[in-house]
Amino acid sequence: MPRASLFIALCALPLLASAHDHAPACHPAPAARTLASTVWQTTAVYVGNDRSNNQLANYGGVVGLSLWNACSNRYEFFNTDDGSSYAPQGGNGDFLVTGDGRELVLMPPAGPAQRSRVETLTASEYTYSRQVPKNLQPGQPMVTIHVVHTPYRGPLKLPAAPRPAR
Repeated sequence: MPRASLFIALCALPLLASAHDHAPACHPAPAARTLASTVWQTTAVYVGNDRSNNQLANYGGVVGLSLWNACSNRYEFFNTDDGSSYAPQGGNGDFLVTGDGRELVLMPPAGPAQRSRVETLTASEYTYSRQVPKNLQPGQPMVTIHVVHTPYRGPLKLPAAPRPAR
């Protein structure tokens, strides 16, 4: 084979390879894989140890749909009524789950990181708890809320993955 033809053939090889051949391997931790397995919908918010009184209406700031990507470690939150993204209000960013799977840390593009305790994380339920002002009102006493999510089965069409970092 003439030298020029060999050079052209070798230069064309990367074009023939699929993108999958060059993608870095993704081996997420089990907790991140479970988070990314479905779109999650907030279904209940309990205050303290009282699991008989769903306070969802009083904690609208934690209610929504959430989408997670275990390979990029990105998350994004969406409105349950119309599927609009909360990203313009800071409802997206990077996340990590601690090695023991007990804590989730959200890192929005602006503002402080938010740490929560993972209470349940299975294919059918994701529940976390954290300290917030009562009814999410500044100046109120701090309470522990337990936020329960189940897989979303509604009609809204969300993106396949959270938006990338800017």
